[in-house]
Amino acid sequence: MADTSTTGGKVRFRIDRSEDPVQNIAPFNESQRFEGVAFSPSGDVLAVVASDADTVLLFKRMENGRFEDAPFSFITGAASGINYPHDASFSDLGDSQLLAVAQRRGAISIFERPKPEPHFRRKPAFEILGAEARLSHSDAVAFIPSDNAQLAVCNLTNNTVSFYRRTSSSPIRFGLEPVFVLEHDSLCGPDGLTFSSCGRWLAIANHGDHTVSIFQRSSDSKDGHALRYEPEPVSVIAHPSLRHPHSVVFTPRTHHLVITSAGTNYFSVHEPTGPPHARVWSNAPVIQETVGSESIFREMNAQNKMEGGPKGIAIHDNTLAVCSPQYGVTIYTFREYD
Repeated sequence: MADTSTTGGKVRFRIDRSEDPVQNIAPFNESQRFEGVAFSPSGDVLAVVASDADTVLLFKRMENGRFEDAPFSFITGAASGINYPHDASFSDLGDSQLLAVAQRRGAISIFERPKPEPHFRRKPAFEILGAEARLSHSDAVAFIPSDNAQLAVCNLTNNTVSFYRRTSSSPIRFGLEPVFVLEHDSLCGPDGLTFSSCGRWLAIANHGDHTVSIFQRSSDSKDGHALRYEPEPVSVIAHPSLRHPHSVVFTPRTHHLVITSAGTNYFSVHEPTGPPHARVWSNAPVIQETVGSESIFREMNAQNKMEGGPKGIAIHDNTLAVCSPQYGVTIYTFREYD
């Protein structure tokens, strides 16, 4: 589908057609079903979550900007405790880097890599789990900008997003009980979440009813008050093009919202309008980008209407990574225009 726009014909987001796509990283075998993807803060490492293999694969960016085709490191095995991982999120913390991994069993495992070391340690530095954590099919996780002192988790089966605060940097510790739980009638099987780079907006992909809810940070989340988001969304995207939305990500400059739907063969881009204090997002996509073979998608989707399409998505600067169980990771470059 060609690029289109709702703003008087001016396209403010465009896939770079000169390198479309830049790269594809294919799964190594049938067990490597890629569900989630995340960039490190520097963009030099790409984490790919292989759910059925209980593994997180780490790929290194080369000097030419492409990623190596084979992972340079893995997080897997009994010591890791990983069980059906579904999403991941990076954060820098002083002289260490953290990687939070969301698992369907109702747990968030946080792995640490002291920066002099090349690999993440195999055993989690900390885990958020247990009855007081109130996790239920924790399908997505994200550190919250700009200080990354908290992280948020989607709970697929109880339609909530839970927020946890870091209580110690050395050793790594988070409170087990959520400091805030976001609930709203628009949340229906929340499967993915993302924050804008400033942390002002939170978008949640609702797998259950084919929508995306967008919330704004509460004005009282300052001056020592707990971080919270307003109880009512500023936008609920409910366009027919969304079918079982899986993951979401904001672009860094213009805050376009990019959405993958597991029941379609494309990702869609929705445009923000209005000033920051009254921002909303377009219901109709301004761009739809086909990801893989239509025939392969149709074959898979005919067996299961919730499968066949792209799933995890991540952005760093002008690089967009989209992962799919069928095709692996497809990497694009894009441009934003003010």
